[in-house]
Amino acid sequence: MQARIESNQDLNKNSYLQAIADRLVTNPGAPTDWGTKNTTPANFGLAAGTTFTYELDTDKLCRLNSQNNCSLSYAEIANAAKLTNIALKISLSQLMTIDIKQTSNQTYDDRTYFGFKVATSVNSKPSSATLHCYIIAYNYKTNLTDFTTSQGTGEFTVAIPSAAADHALLVVFARASFDDRITAYAVYNFASAIQETCPGNTMLALSPLDYTLSFIENSTLTVDDVYALSFSYQQKVSSLQNSQCPIPRLVDSSPIVLVACGNNHTSYLQEWTAYPQVPLTIGARFNGGEQNVFRYLVTVNGVLYQLDLTFGDVPY
Repeated sequence: MQARIESNQDLNKNSYLQAIADRLVTNPGAPTDWGTKNTTPANFGLAAGTTFTYELDTDKLCRLNSQNNCSLSYAEIANAAKLTNIALKISLSQLMTIDIKQTSNQTYDDRTYFGFKVATSVNSKPSSATLHCYIIAYNYKTNLTDFTTSQGTGEFTVAIPSAAADHALLVVFARASFDDRITAYAVYNFASAIQETCPGNTMLALSPLDYTLSFIENSTLTVDDVYALSFSYQQKVSSLQNSQCPIPRLVDSSPIVLVACGNNHTSYLQEWTAYPQVPLTIGARFNGGEQNVFRYLVTVNGVLYQLDLTFGDVPY
C-alpha cells in the first residue's frame, strides 16, 4: 500500500511539473512584449505570442543570457514564474552541432593558407549539410560555400593576408540537407586557434535586443563597422549612432551572427555575438539532487532548437 501511494505521488508530481513547463513554453508572459524592454516581467513566459504553439521569442531568450546588458537574474525569473519552492534551470541549444578543426597552416608570400575540417551532426549522429562560411579580418572580407558528406565531414582551405590573420574570425553556418529549419552556426577564432562556443570576456559588451545592437564606446574604444551574417545573406551596417546600430531583418531561417570591428587605442578590435544569443543556460545548479527534465523542440525565427527545462527542490 505504501509503495503504491508513493508511486501515485511521483506521478502527480511529474504531471504538476509538466504543467508548469508547458506554461512557461506556451505562455508569452506579461507584459507580452517583456523581451524588448529593460524591465522585469510580472509573469514569466517564453512564447512569441504567435499562432505557433512552440515558437519562442528571440528577445526573451536574449534576456536570459548573462552576456546581455538587459539580462534577467535567476531570482527575477523565479519570482516572475511564481516558483517559490521549485528550482529551475533553462537550457537552449542548437539542434545541429558543428565541430571546426584546423588541419594545416602554410604561408606563401603575403598570404597564409589555413586548412579546416568541419564535422556536422544532429542528435550526435553524423548528418550531411550545406556550409556557408565567412572570413572577417582587418580590411579583408570573403566567403565560400561547401558541404559535408553523408558521414558529416567536409574540408576546405581559406587564404588570408598574413598581416590580418591574427585578427580573423571564421564564421560557419550549416544547414541540414533534410530540413532547412535545422540551421546552426559556429565561430573559429584565429587568434586563439580555437572554436568559441560563445563570446569570451568582451570589451564591447555586444548586446542585441529588439533588432538593435548596443555596445560600449568610450575614449579608447570605438566601433567602425558591424557585419550581420546569416546562412544566406551578409550585410554591412553603417548607421552607428549613440553606441547602437540596427540589426537587419534578414529574411532567412537562420541565426544571425553580428561582428563588430573597431579600435582599442591604436590596435584593431573585433568581437562577435549571435542573435538570438544561443546557446544559453541559466538557473539552479542542483548539485546532484533530484532533477526532472522536460525537453521541447521549439522554433525561433523559423529555426529549430532544443529547449530543456529542469526542475528540482530548492536547496536550503
